[in-house]
Amino acid sequence: MPEITVVITAYQLEHYLDQCLKELFDQTFQDFDLLLVDDCSKDRTREIIEQWKLKYPERIKTLFLQKNLGMPSKTRNAALDSGLIDGRYFVFLDGDDAIEPFFLEKLHTAAVKYNAQVAICAYDRVEAESGRRLCEEMKGFPAALDIPPNNDILAFVNTSPWNKLWETSLFGDGRFPLFKVGEEVVLQFTRYVKARRIAFVDDVLIHYRVREGSVISNTPEESIWQFANELKSCYDSQNDIFRETVALMTFLHIGISMALRAADNPDIDLKNHLKKTSEFFKREFAWFRTSRFLKFRSLAKHGFKGVALWACLCAYRVRCFGLVLHVFRFATSKLHVDIKF
Repeated sequence: MPEITVVITAYQLEHYLDQCLKELFDQTFQDFDLLLVDDCSKDRTREIIEQWKLKYPERIKTLFLQKNLGMPSKTRNAALDSGLIDGRYFVFLDGDDAIEPFFLEKLHTAAVKYNAQVAICAYDRVEAESGRRLCEEMKGFPAALDIPPNNDILAFVNTSPWNKLWETSLFGDGRFPLFKVGEEVVLQFTRYVKARRIAFVDDVLIHYRVREGSVISNTPEESIWQFANELKSCYDSQNDIFRETVALMTFLHIGISMALRAADNPDIDLKNHLKKTSEFFKREFAWFRTSRFLKFRSLAKHGFKGVALWACLCAYRVRCFGLVLHVFRFATSKLHVDIKF
């Protein structure tokens, strides 16, 4: 059995997949096999997959879906249900990801060195067309984190699955919920809760391509509320520090990230959406007054971003977050920066 199974999901990625696979098979760590899942692409994606399988017939397994599933969560679940993930560890990648030569080696080394069941690396966000770096994320985390932590660190771990090496047994029977945004957040958090330790690699090992027309710009409001309700269910099921962490996660994701996505979708009435969000926080979380992680003293430890989060919470409470959102979007567009909380 391989040490790592790499799972790559692909749809209409003829312009990126060949380079992604080249970077994968040029890795310094070679004890891996690959499961390629094609979600009924209509371009040359399947042809590229079949060409690579001819090169590495013993290491590449394929899953060609019979009909387009229409969302990443369904495609990843198809991989999880396939019985073809046989490594001690596995990692999800998207077919348009760009990875550094030491991607697998450094994640695996961190997991083994610290006896961790999850290893997470830093990454950057890059404009697909220009190649311009927008920001770096997941820098400055501790080398290893025992679970449960004694602070709010888990709320600030990025939620995308592609920079995380999982011990396959820890992931177990976990499956992604069937909606289009935030589907990985609660699933991954409930895996962290079961882990004994998480390792972090401070090097940027993966480059996330920001492409126009992504799900970020067309997020349906229904999906936002499915995500919000799942976070609320997770909050209700947790105790102590994990409950406080989920409260902070809910404000980060629903209060800020999803508000930005709602603002980018012309089909959503933003004013009404923010009103519903405020009512949701007040009704289900009592404005987070019981969470120490949403107090000024706690958030201020995170510097400018923490103070900004506290200011956003205050703006929600006095019903003026729409103005804050407008200023934020104007400033980031004029300054051409990419700010992530």
